[in-house]
Amino acid sequence: MDNNNYSSHRPRRRVSRKTLRRRQLTALFIIAFLVLLLVLLVANACSDDSKQSGGKKNSSTTITTVTTTTDPAITTTAVITTTVPAEPVNNSDFVVDKLSVKLEVGETDTPYVTAYPAGTFEADERWSSGDDRIARVDSYGHITGVSPGVCYVTLRSAADPKQEVMIKVTVLGDEANTTDQNSTPQSNTAEAPAPPVYDDTPGLTYIDGILVVNKSYSVPPTFAPGLETICYTQFQKLSGAASKEGLSIWIGSGYRSYHDQEIIYENYVKSDGKEMADTYSARPGYSEHQTGLVIDCNNIDDAFGDTPEAAWLAQHAHEYGFIIRYPQGKEDITGYKYEPWHIRYVGSKVAEKMYKANQCLEEYLNIKSEYE
Repeated sequence: MDNNNYSSHRPRRRVSRKTLRRRQLTALFIIAFLVLLLVLLVANACSDDSKQSGGKKNSSTTITTVTTTTDPAITTTAVITTTVPAEPVNNSDFVVDKLSVKLEVGETDTPYVTAYPAGTFEADERWSSGDDRIARVDSYGHITGVSPGVCYVTLRSAADPKQEVMIKVTVLGDEANTTDQNSTPQSNTAEAPAPPVYDDTPGLTYIDGILVVNKSYSVPPTFAPGLETICYTQFQKLSGAASKEGLSIWIGSGYRSYHDQEIIYENYVKSDGKEMADTYSARPGYSEHQTGLVIDCNNIDDAFGDTPEAAWLAQHAHEYGFIIRYPQGKEDITGYKYEPWHIRYVGSKVAEKMYKANQCLEEYLNIKSEYE
């Protein structure tokens, strides 16, 4: 019976190995073609969506490559997708006269803000560099080339952090003539000198050679030194040392004039009331920023205290002549809430003593900080 069943069917035709391989290759090429066609259709749909959105949303360019590799033993097909960041788009109400800057090493340029978002003023400008090893920017928007490369400088509004615009910075030049990025920045505290003394300026209060500005001691409205050179130089060494450990610390805010502080303080009073504003913002004439010896690092936000950069600052700022001016747990003494981003330059001699004694400036000088 088994023999009868077998003989009733047509015998199968044997396929040669060469024919089988040809069929496999044909099938794989068809699959690769279908995958490529699908990718192109998806990319075209995304392109249409981008056009319909009016180009307002920042996007990126996707490059898709389909490759087929064949050898005597194996055949594979791979789809490789590469995303290339697009140029930044200004989604805010800031209007700047240029969205890209090209500089030589050491050269400075300043994008000019021609219009501000509603409720935002010049004093609300917050400039920061995405990579201060390539280009740095001060609180006025002066961008200076440091070494060849490309980075982005961001302008944000302190009044509304959602309002921001990015400016592409390209630094040209021969890398051989720039500062060696692998050189070790200064870490010897003895090399951080004391800040300058304005003994010819009336209205300033010095105690033990330290310019004092808090709720008990003010500076005159006309005092306008700008950001002190020694403060800026030491900060660059500090940020350079941090970058060697993969951290990014930049100037979020530096020198402020009496008028700038007046605008900032009044805005805070309007939004939170005077009593609350006095816990985190100085009245005009009572702000350390007016001394030119203070830098607010990175984003001025409580969340900064939880970052590796804040931890590094707390541990190493004194090595470069800075102190955390308003430390945690000292609020009743300094008169201000904890500000891990706010560093004050006093020189390494004083900074080292205060760090080891875990003191704030008021404790070190045995003074009060209270408005009359």
